[in-house]
Amino acid sequence: MDRRGQHLAKLANAVLRRVSEGGEEILARQNSARLNSPDWIWDKWSAAFGEDTAQKIADAHQSHPALDVSVKSDPERWATLLDGIILPSGSVRLQPKGRIEDLPGFDEGDWWVQDVAATLPVKMLGDVRGLRIADLCSAPGGKTALLASLGGDVVSVDSSASRLARVVENLDRLKLKAEIVEADILQWEPGETFDVVLLDAPCSATGTIRRHPDIPFIKNPKDSEELAQLQREMLVRGGQLVKPGGRLVFCTCSLDEVEGEQHLDFVSREMLDFEIEAVDGAGLGWPQEWTQSGGYLRTLPHFLVHEQPGLSGMDGFFAVKFLKKASEAS
Repeated sequence: MDRRGQHLAKLANAVLRRVSEGGEEILARQNSARLNSPDWIWDKWSAAFGEDTAQKIADAHQSHPALDVSVKSDPERWATLLDGIILPSGSVRLQPKGRIEDLPGFDEGDWWVQDVAATLPVKMLGDVRGLRIADLCSAPGGKTALLASLGGDVVSVDSSASRLARVVENLDRLKLKAEIVEADILQWEPGETFDVVLLDAPCSATGTIRRHPDIPFIKNPKDSEELAQLQREMLVRGGQLVKPGGRLVFCTCSLDEVEGEQHLDFVSREMLDFEIEAVDGAGLGWPQEWTQSGGYLRTLPHFLVHEQPGLSGMDGFFAVKFLKKASEAS
């Protein structure tokens, strides 16, 4: 022991004896979920959703996430083959068992891993067959794959060559096609406008803490504010790429309102040719709690409760669909 700390020896021994004698009882009295949520992020959740919901979010982060897969077709068959369940959106959920690559259908390209929440911004578009679609900030390509599998004519755009390589690899395995473009979307000039622009913007990713438990400890309150500014710039650019009568879908996997709900006011002030097109959650067969009265999507990590805890939960996502008003000349 360092001589400077010798005077603490008796205290240290006393603490260790106390833990040894009553450690389990001490732990049982702790709110481990709260202790694993730094004050800054807990305060944000409490302000946005209330204390009770903040506790449910934190509790959900204590559980290991299930494995969700998007299937090209016949979810009933794949739920049987993979020993899983079908979720309201059509995704198949199972508990991870061994290597994903060893599961039936992986090599054949019949499905891909994608949290159910990440599928919803695509599913809220409805029928996309034949539509020209720009998937912005597309890597690693789950939404590109889903759009292509549903019949969309997809341009997959990302600024990272290495991440786009993953998109190409995934599409090859899945036997799906999309046009791949390496570009900064703020500078991209495609020479056309699109029926649909899907913008899954860079964000703090606080909706994915179940799968990335280090996020609360490597992020800070300023990150969301800085990212929100970039998101607004991307929203404006994405809107410019939508043809009149087309749709812009904006989404983030963040639980922070500044990266989600607060953008609604920005669009209403600064993007006057756009209006919210409400999500028809009931028509899509989704649980009522997924969609808000303002017509947008908000999922939280404690949603999708199942009798088997290992099959519960989902990522936290915000998504909204805007309609670009047709010009008077048209």
